[in-house]
Amino acid sequence: MFSKYDFSFRRLLSAIFSRSMEFPTDVPGLFTLGEIRLEVAAWRGMLLNSNFPPRCVLEQLMFCKATKRKQHEFIVLYFRHWDASVPATAVVVVDRAPKPSSNDSGSSTPITHSSGITSPSALQTPALDSVSTTKNTGTTAHKHLESRYGQYQCLCTLTFSATSARPSATQISVLLSIINMHAPDYHLYQFQCYWFASTVWEAIKQLFPGGLESTWQGKRSCYHGFNVERADSVEAVCEGYADEWRRLENEAELKRQAEHARTQQTWMDGLAHGLAHGLAQSQAEVDRCQAEVGRSRAEFDRRQAEFDRRQAEFERREAEIDCLLAQNSQLRTSLG
Repeated sequence: MFSKYDFSFRRLLSAIFSRSMEFPTDVPGLFTLGEIRLEVAAWRGMLLNSNFPPRCVLEQLMFCKATKRKQHEFIVLYFRHWDASVPATAVVVVDRAPKPSSNDSGSSTPITHSSGITSPSALQTPALDSVSTTKNTGTTAHKHLESRYGQYQCLCTLTFSATSARPSATQISVLLSIINMHAPDYHLYQFQCYWFASTVWEAIKQLFPGGLESTWQGKRSCYHGFNVERADSVEAVCEGYADEWRRLENEAELKRQAEHARTQQTWMDGLAHGLAHGLAQSQAEVDRCQAEVGRSRAEFDRRQAEFDRRQAEFERREAEIDCLLAQNSQLRTSLG
């Protein structure tokens, strides 16, 4: 039989563990409430303006392929929470599709993924390179992927160990934006979802070596067994990423230097103000002491004058007494 104290203790432990298992929501664009979907440029901007994404590292990525209809290909990224004591992983899905077109009424008409475009007039259209996030709790991630792509297969995984140079979420966001800028238009025979997924995969392997790639479980860049043409852009993308990351690092360094200079100037201004205030206080103290000395001197002079007056009075009375004594002596002499 448990006492009421045992029950309270068990309830306390339950509350503690339930809070520790809650999914964190402290990193916009990664660890948030609900699911979000953004274009890669917006995702990059969100992560660059936050302090935590540079500390959220990529643990694993999966190369996935829908098994039905368009056989769309996409990449799933798993990012570790920045706080090592929080056992949470954010699931980020990245892929390419044509941007929805606007019909005459102004509403959007979605265009099918990848090789679903067959009209020659639709061979090239603005691309929608997007990022969607979901929780990695239980079957949430799997359900999210199936609801979006239908049945799918993981063709390969790339896993980074704790000792490898794991890229941060910020670095991945910059890489995705470079890929998008390299080919901003969706082209059926060059820059489709197959090109996007393969370029993301190969660029990460080349830029961040050390990941362990599993055995491929199927063919990528193919549509129902037929190979799909795609451009080879990995080298150009890696060069573009290196230049852009170097520019961002230089920009961050300039900001740090400017902030350091502002901090130093603020410190110097504070020091100068403190010294001036201290000198003013010291001068005021000197003036007070001098005034006190002046008052003490005046009091001393007053007391000295009083002493001199009393001394003179004493000497006068002493002279009077001497005079009286002399007169008394003369009187006695005359009487004797």
